[in-house]
Amino acid sequence: MTGIRERLERWRAVQAWLAWQQHQVEQTIRGLEAALTEEESRLPPLPPPDWKVEGIRTAAGRRALLVHVGICGMGKGKPINRDQARRMLAEGVDPCPYCSPDTSLGMPG
Repeated sequence: MTGIRERLERWRAVQAWLAWQQHQVEQTIRGLEAALTEEESRLPPLPPPDWKVEGIRTAAGRRALLVHVGICGMGKGKPINRDQARRMLAEGVDPCPYCSPDTSLGMPG
């Protein structure tokens, strides 16, 4: 019976040490996250893309809904370049009615 009690005490000591280690890891992660947040707050924001496309996910994949000028606040989207924006508009993707990327691209509306 004594052997079992000693083994149990050793395993409880291991458990306590692991709990201490877990606490140390969590503190270190919190400190690094705070440092990263502080560092990122000092970086200048990235410039907006020139153009972006807003889409939805469907069973067949993604479907483009609207093309936006990059600074448009009416839709979130994936950055695209000028040629991609022109091609999407020519293929029938609607232009945002607020930022009018078709006008900015010199395309007939």
